[in-house]
Amino acid sequence: MQSNRLLEKLSAGKVVLGLTNMYPASGILEGMCQGWDFVWLDGQHGEHDYRSLLHAVQCADRMGIDAMIRVPSHERGVLGMYADLAPAAIMVPMVDNAKQALAVAENLRFPPQGKRSYGGRRVIDRNGRNFFQEQKLLVVAQIETVQAIEEASQIIAVEGIDVLFYSPDDLKLSLGIEVNTPLDGHPKLLEALETVGNAAKAAGKYCGVPARSPELAVKCKSLGYQLIGGGNDAMFLRTSAVKALEDLTEALG
Repeated sequence: MQSNRLLEKLSAGKVVLGLTNMYPASGILEGMCQGWDFVWLDGQHGEHDYRSLLHAVQCADRMGIDAMIRVPSHERGVLGMYADLAPAAIMVPMVDNAKQALAVAENLRFPPQGKRSYGGRRVIDRNGRNFFQEQKLLVVAQIETVQAIEEASQIIAVEGIDVLFYSPDDLKLSLGIEVNTPLDGHPKLLEALETVGNAAKAAGKYCGVPARSPELAVKCKSLGYQLIGGGNDAMFLRTSAVKALEDLTEALG
């Protein structure tokens, strides 16, 4: 049986660090994810499809890294299909209220708690037919809107929701905040950060956030955040290439 190391680390009070993979190439995981706790496989805004996510989860398994798949929708068939790939966690975007959270939890939990369909090929091949009794899937609700911030306590109170993941970009757009503003660069973003962290702590559950700088990661940890996203492959490729071009141009006059 495949253990959920991500859950074990969170339960032990540890901070876990992960990178986001947006491009469908397992070699990117092999090149950038060594030593990290998890990889966030982006099936919503990344360029992945079902088959590339299958290969990415298999690659992460071989590397000893836990996979968290962000799915593209709340629909039951979509949630079940990606959960059947046997990741450590499923991240669901745009969970705005407790009603949506309850539907998400039902679609990712087996009876009697939920309504998830049994029979996933990879998860059974990987973990046996009794996986549904023995394996714990982390269910992560992405908190991205004003409504979700206001209802964070009700969302995390739903049985079957394990983690609130505060993602501020959509919140910036709705509040009229410039999209490149860092998380600690605006008081409303910091206020939301505290609100989400406090809601998760009060419920005895977990919270996560993208925090690319060491200073921001330390601040988030002080607020109870344990699941920290440290950046993505697209960002690393772009910034490294830009820096190399600048350095070469300057050196060559």
